[in-house]
Amino acid sequence: MPKAVILRFESYLTYLGQLKHEGKKTATSEELARLFGISSSRVRQDLVALGAVGKPRSGYDIAELEKAIIAALDVDNVKKIALVGFGNLGRALAGSEVWRQGGFELRAIFDKDPAVIGTEVHGLKVRNITELFGVIKSEKIEAACITVPASAAQSVADLLVTAGIRGVWNFSPFEIAVPPDVIVENMRLEQGLMTLSFRMRTIKK
Repeated sequence: MPKAVILRFESYLTYLGQLKHEGKKTATSEELARLFGISSSRVRQDLVALGAVGKPRSGYDIAELEKAIIAALDVDNVKKIALVGFGNLGRALAGSEVWRQGGFELRAIFDKDPAVIGTEVHGLKVRNITELFGVIKSEKIEAACITVPASAAQSVADLLVTAGIRGVWNFSPFEIAVPPDVIVENMRLEQGLMTLSFRMRTIKK
């Protein structure tokens, strides 16, 4: 599935949740198209790929469409994930609902700082990074989130790959190198701000 389609599915899911919260039962392709600045035919093509068929005038059943998108993104198949790096960003992520919403369950947290090792977050204790290999193996953890400094990112990634991790959510400002059979999703907070900066520039005051 192309990355652009995945991103649209994620956005559709968020918007459908908002509509459901407002008490709405259906959504049209035109509504979704206006929201994301694309054609309604493009939206319909996306949704047809899910097997979703809208009804004339009323559109798509929100509950059914949510279910189809969740299945397509494999969010309903909960996967175990570890967090490596318990600094400010790591703390924020550890205490958030982002894991469940994205189809993951946080099962382990690692750091090398003695000052944070042993800290408890939602029933999980921060472990010494020296325990990483054994914990990932014993817990059958499939993915990891890296929030360590750039200088440590590659060595952490290497350790994770050796332990059998199949996917990495990388917040480190460093392009880690991994084997072809390991998926990396890079998150660059500064890039989001750059995009915001550019788009603000294009809006007339």
